[in-house]
Amino acid sequence: MALSTQQAAILAQELPEGMRCGNARERLLCLVVILQRLTDAEHVLSNAELRAVLRSYFGDACAPSENTIASDLRAIDASGCMGLRLHTTPSGVWCENKKLPAAKVRLLLNAVQSSRSLTVEQSAELQEALYDLVSVYQEDGLVTEVHVDQRVRKEHQHVFETIDVVSQAIRQKRKIEFQYTYTNFYGKACVLKGEDGDEWRKETPIALYYSEGNYYVETYSSSPWRHGIQLLRSRADRMLGTRVSTEEAESNRATYNARRSARKRMEQEFNMVDGPQRSVFLRVRADATNVFFDRFGFGSRFGQFEGKIDDPSATGLTLVTVAQAFSFYRWLSAAGQGIVLSEPPAEMVLRSGPWRHRLKGVSRDELVHDYHHMVEGYLTYLDCARSPYI
Repeated sequence: MALSTQQAAILAQELPEGMRCGNARERLLCLVVILQRLTDAEHVLSNAELRAVLRSYFGDACAPSENTIASDLRAIDASGCMGLRLHTTPSGVWCENKKLPAAKVRLLLNAVQSSRSLTVEQSAELQEALYDLVSVYQEDGLVTEVHVDQRVRKEHQHVFETIDVVSQAIRQKRKIEFQYTYTNFYGKACVLKGEDGDEWRKETPIALYYSEGNYYVETYSSSPWRHGIQLLRSRADRMLGTRVSTEEAESNRATYNARRSARKRMEQEFNMVDGPQRSVFLRVRADATNVFFDRFGFGSRFGQFEGKIDDPSATGLTLVTVAQAFSFYRWLSAAGQGIVLSEPPAEMVLRSGPWRHRLKGVSRDELVHDYHHMVEGYLTYLDCARSPYI
């Protein structure tokens, strides 16, 4: 059934304001917008209906024939330059974005909504831009379909400006200068002073990281800011006034090694917390494998199975290399008896198990040493956690 004048007017109201259709070229672009916003697999428009929408929006001055509309549609489809895929059905035509169909737009919306690096205003602007990639009907579904857990965020976020400045400093091989803050009980950022009493840090940027919803800036300083630590990770949302320094970046063996090992260290550190690297075995229960894979991915190999493989209570042994840090202990304690530290197996098992290639050049004594250090640190962590309640 053809659109009535009233129905065409209602559809025309869904289109952006300010479109022009004074010639054939502009008409092609207007048709693209109409197809993007008013059609999907469940809502098609015939050539006559497209003509009716054009007339309703622009008036009689833009009322091409149906044959002209058909020719325009063929031109849009053949050009391939708009990133659209046109589908022709007996009832009419509809289109979809080749690279970003509705399912992918949904994923992007979830990422934007849950980002802690964006202000409410920034998040809203990005969401509106994403809605323009789907039809108005799909937009209605996306708006009400998913509820994302969102913490209250700061009114102003400078994270992306900070990242841009750090990237610029790395390219220019210069230091960065910034203040580092903590948040007081009233949500206000308060500047932390270095051990020399200075509020400003001047350090060599090494790398940028993104983990667990936060951006981090890794820096090096031969004159440590605090605690005698030369290589530090700072949360970008806690950095204020970040600027490119006039001083050249430090260039020595330490900075070279730090840049070279940045990716590997990120994989081995736990939730961006540094510490001594330990190679340890974990015995994982079958019903806790999701917890393990969520953290370490699916590249780990298991062996030394106990119980039937398809039994939820069965266990398997795997090798991981992680930083000995409180964040790992926190994760391990949350896993309970589902994932436990395990003493390294016998020498013969080490050299024949699925981890034998990773252990090339590593002795069992070294593994036992790492195991005991991890267990000792874990027990200390648990003692500290329970001490307020004793």
